[in-house]
Amino acid sequence: MIFSLPAIALTTKFGVGTVLGLTLILFALNLREGVLDCYRDNWPKVRPMVLAFSAFFLVSLLRMIFDHQPLRTLDGPSRMWFGLAAIGVFCHLKSEPRPFWLGLYLGSIAGAVVAVVQVAVLGMERADGFTHHAITFGDLAIAMGMMAICSLNPSSRMRYLPMLALLAGLVASVLSGSRGGWLAMLLAVVPLVRYGHSMHGKHLLLALGATAVLSILAYFIPATGIALRVHEGISDVQGYFARGDATTSLGIRLELWKAAWLMFQEHPWLGVGRDNFDMALHALADRGLLQQSPALTYSSAHNDALHFLATGGLLDFSLLIAMYVAPFQFFRKMFHAPDRGQRRMALAGMVLVLCFVGFGLTDVMFWLMAPKLFYVTMACSMAGMCLYLTGGAIQPPRRILITRTDNIGDVVLTLPIAGWLKQHYPDVHITFLVRRYAADTVRQCRHVDAVLAVDDLPDLAQGLRAAAFDTVLLAFPQRGIAKAVKRAGIARRIGSGRRFYHWWTCNELVYFSRARSHLHEAQLTFELLRPLGLHDIPPLQDVWPMYGLSAPVSAKVDALLGEQGYHVILHTKSNGNGREWPLGHFTELARLLQAHGDIKLWLTGSAAEGELLAQQAPALLALPNVNNICGKLELRELLALIGRADGLVASGTGPLHVSAALGRNTLGLFPPIKPIDIARWGALGPHTTNLSTSQACGKCQDKAACSCMEAITPQQVRDVIVGWRALRRDAA
Repeated sequence: MIFSLPAIALTTKFGVGTVLGLTLILFALNLREGVLDCYRDNWPKVRPMVLAFSAFFLVSLLRMIFDHQPLRTLDGPSRMWFGLAAIGVFCHLKSEPRPFWLGLYLGSIAGAVVAVVQVAVLGMERADGFTHHAITFGDLAIAMGMMAICSLNPSSRMRYLPMLALLAGLVASVLSGSRGGWLAMLLAVVPLVRYGHSMHGKHLLLALGATAVLSILAYFIPATGIALRVHEGISDVQGYFARGDATTSLGIRLELWKAAWLMFQEHPWLGVGRDNFDMALHALADRGLLQQSPALTYSSAHNDALHFLATGGLLDFSLLIAMYVAPFQFFRKMFHAPDRGQRRMALAGMVLVLCFVGFGLTDVMFWLMAPKLFYVTMACSMAGMCLYLTGGAIQPPRRILITRTDNIGDVVLTLPIAGWLKQHYPDVHITFLVRRYAADTVRQCRHVDAVLAVDDLPDLAQGLRAAAFDTVLLAFPQRGIAKAVKRAGIARRIGSGRRFYHWWTCNELVYFSRARSHLHEAQLTFELLRPLGLHDIPPLQDVWPMYGLSAPVSAKVDALLGEQGYHVILHTKSNGNGREWPLGHFTELARLLQAHGDIKLWLTGSAAEGELLAQQAPALLALPNVNNICGKLELRELLALIGRADGLVASGTGPLHVSAALGRNTLGLFPPIKPIDIARWGALGPHTTNLSTSQACGKCQDKAACSCMEAITPQQVRDVIVGWRALRRDAA
């Protein structure tokens, strides 16, 4: 629904109305589930908007009763009042902005395509989309394009879409033959320059500058018709004032504006009546105050302010101003609030309001049904998203379950979110759900209060229900666990929107792509915290202190290492995960380190990996400075060994990240291949080094033929280890 609101606004004749209908259904279904809490908890913020649109509806109802107006005069005001439901619905449903922006891009571009087809293929003189009103179509296209540019993000993979959407809006507007949108663009530029510059810097100014240049160029291209429309407008105005010509496009408007002003002068407080404009128009003509012209066939003033003054007097005009000012002030305050992801949305909200102010100078946006529904539904939906993003109606979690039932390395890289949660919610109780073999590792994290092993819970749903969790983060998507947390009745279930089964097992979805993200794996899981109001992702240098991991003490390990020597762990295999450094290179490294008699090498891994080493690297095991302890340590003892050792060398595997999290000297070996490179999986810590070749070998698709890891030389690794040793000696 978030995506559909802007996506089908221009491309269907039922788009906005359908979204409003769905919003009302969701409002009714969730009325007692938290929607009303959104209004209550945020009442000081939303009160002006609620009162503005409610007052317009209430006054319309009273005028219908006391002025004996037909029931249809209440149609528009009632729908606008219903639009207020979008505030609570979009806030309660934790609506993320990404689908909205995507819908806005698609809607703008699709609108331009429709306009091109109508003019170039169907031969229509002016494109009107499915609104059957060319001016409305052109105006809404401009509004969507100007709103889209507010989401400009130079670092995003979709950084060109906002600009493309803006250009699409311009194309649709030009092909509609509407001139009112040009005035609105000038008004919308004001917040874009004043507020948007602080977010987007020169990129926004360059985008606006490019748009201005293209607009000027389009003026000089006869095929666009822009120059012709401008010259016609100037001629129309001159003809009206010089000869009283009220038969041209702008001449008719000027005649209608004159009529509206006369109506207001005669009925300043309540106007001539909402449904009486055309009657009053002909009455003025009969009295000789207006000339006989095509203007007498119109039922509106073609100007929002003048139409409200004429038909409703100062009372209705004050309501119009309130419906402009209240949303604008809301979005302005949202923009100046601490940024938690809402500023782009708030900027787009201000642009929307000023666009409609501009449109209202030459047309009646609040008299026609389509534009006023677009305005109120869009403004209220965006307001709801802003409230959610700034923490509106978000209850702080008390008992959180984090599920991570895959490998130890992945589990370790998820631990920082526990530290981040403790910083923001010090009293929260955090439990990790992991596989049994990873439980001892997680228990060493000071930020984790409890650990559950999924292997030990035959009835997972019942076990989770007994623990009384109120929030679950599905950090590792798994269908069975997702179903279990739903059966357990956990109130807040947060998961990735890219897993289809999360659509019915989770009630709060977060959309992000691991494959396309530029973030480190340790940062990616922070995306799941957005529904909790935590939108910032800490930089890499701040992630390591949040590991909170400590090494256990093991008498067996202490006896194994003794008191003397410089101990380096070589974790040669990766259990099939990622690319591995050749065993021949490990052998050569061990030979190079023989020159340093105090350096002792410890080969770690599973028992199966130890047998593999015996078969494939007997020369390595035969070296006097090498100790093969594969399969001889329990996981807790391996943790103790890593904590006691002076350094560890491995490819992207679990022990590498354990060592880095413990603050030990750690060397990671990686290929330059996305997404298994240093940028995604590099070791994080104060004493970490990551090595990789600068360029891929070109054979990376074939794992057996890839030589990227082979290009990292034993001498490079030896130099890092010797450097560690020298630093310890200097410190001593």
